[in-house]
Order: sequence, then C-alpha cells, then structure tokens
Amino acid sequence: MSAPRFFADVECAAGAQIELRRDDAHHAIEVLRMHTGDPLVIVRDGTAWDATLNDSGRGRASALVVAPRAEIGGELPVAVIVLQAIAKGSKFDEVVEKAVELGARRIVPVVCERSYAQASSAKIERWRRIARSAAQQSRRRYLPEIVDPMTWMEALRVTNVDRPTLVAYERASPGSLAAAVDAIADARSIAIAIGPEGGLTDAEVAAAKESGGALVSLGPTILRTEAAAPAMLAALAARRGWW
Repeated sequence: MSAPRFFADVECAAGAQIELRRDDAHHAIEVLRMHTGDPLVIVRDGTAWDATLNDSGRGRASALVVAPRAEIGGELPVAVIVLQAIAKGSKFDEVVEKAVELGARRIVPVVCERSYAQASSAKIERWRRIARSAAQQSRRRYLPEIVDPMTWMEALRVTNVDRPTLVAYERASPGSLAAAVDAIADARSIAIAIGPEGGLTDAEVAAAKESGGALVSLGPTILRTEAAAPAMLAALAARRGWW
C-alpha cells in the first residue's frame, strides 16, 4: 500500500515540521489509523516530499519532512481549465471530483442564462474540500483551484486571453472535437466549457464564437451537464496522447 498524500499549505523543506489541516489529521489518525513514525507524502506546488507522521493528539497531527521524492506522472502535460455551468443538487460536486481525478488544473463555476442553481460561499468551500480530497486520492502534484463564480461572458473573457477554448455544443458537427484539438497541438493551456442542463442560449453560443472559442461535438448522444466535462477531458487526453 502506498503512503497516503496530503497537501501542505506552507512551503516545504527537509527537516520542516508541517502542521496538517484538521480534516487531514482526522483522516490520518481516525480513518487510516496511522501512528507516529508512519510514512506519508506531503505535496506542495508540484513537488512531493517523503515525510513521517507526528501524532500531536486531540485531533491534531504534523508531518516531519524528510526529503523530496522523484515522481513521474500525477499531472497532465498541459494545464486544463474547466468552465462548468453551475448545476442543481450534487451535480457540481460530481463534476469537481471527476474533473480533478482526470487532471483539471482549475475549475470555474459559471452562471449561464439557463442556470437554475446558485453558488453560495458554503458550496464553494465544499467544492474546494472535494477538490482537495480528490487530488490527494488521485496522487496529483498540484492542488486544483476552484475560483469564485463568473458569468458566461466573464469566464470567456478571462480564459480566452492566453488559451484556446473548446465549447461543448450539441449541434456542432461530428468530428469537430478531434479537429479542434489537432488545431491547437502547441497550446500549453486549454479551456473546456460546459453549459447548463437547459443548454446554452443562442446569445451565449454567439459570444463563444466571437471570443474565438471552438464549438465541438461530444458525440451523437446528449450528455448530462455533469457527464460532459469528464467525457471531454478524457477525449482530450486520449486525442493528445496523454494516456
């Protein structure tokens, strides 16, 4: 069994004592039944460090950093940003978990004209906890960012500054995703955009095209909004040869 991983909120160095977040300490001590001296991995800004657990008691724990460890993988070679329309219930939770497991670097909750859900501060904090847990479980080396919500127009304007954007659209032509991915082979950062349950409006589609976004098909079936981002990430990774 591989050593469990936890993200550090401060800079790491050999010999440093890193306090674990309270929920991480609870997971290590109460769930994994770890004890003082047990090995674990601390991750900070793309670097993983071997460490050992120090059980401080009363729900607290720290890690003694030993040395950086050589690791291969854990991240996609290109930073992928997910623009995801806010969905009802726990659907956005699913998007965050699966998108992080598949390698997304940042997730932007987006408010569209047909969005029927809102993003409270409590929801945003929950999504950040889900992203952290999913990143630790999937052995990521960067903690994906969940940013504050934006409107569709704001999200397009911010992401299109320095990266191409692929917009899932049910009326896009077959093969358009493969063609769009092949056309941006040199991109070091890519955004993918997913609309709400009711679909994008004509005005939102026009705005995506005007901002330089490529409208792409995700196949002959209509996917639920929570399935579209993971499907698009998987297709992108397979087409670019990252898998």
